[in-house]
Amino acid sequence: MFVFGPDVLVTYERTGGFAGIPEKVTVGVSGAAVVNGRKITLDDAEMRGLRAALNGVVTTWSSTAGCDVADHFTYTLAYRGYRATRCWLPSDWRAAVERLEALTRREAATSRETLPGREALTRR
Repeated sequence: MFVFGPDVLVTYERTGGFAGIPEKVTVGVSGAAVVNGRKITLDDAEMRGLRAALNGVVTTWSSTAGCDVADHFTYTLAYRGYRATRCWLPSDWRAAVERLEALTRREAATSRETLPGREALTRR
């Protein structure tokens, strides 16, 4: 489910691939974000970088090009009232997608640090 509204800057989702692990990021205009169901906050520099990257997005229509490949990724980006799904990542999306996927890696690292029993494993 995609989130829209005046408080939402961008919503991004990547699905598919060999493992089929979905990634979803929603970033609000204030810098509050939900990454794979977990809340994080982007700092001012991250927001400036994301906004600059999003300003380069001009591909606002969907395409099935590249969808006939096994284990392909499907990328969906919702920004400025547009929602597009692509199986091949447009070059003008790359900078924004790299920033959004960096947030999924940051969230994953935070999740690993807070796993139950993690303290016991790291104190040895």
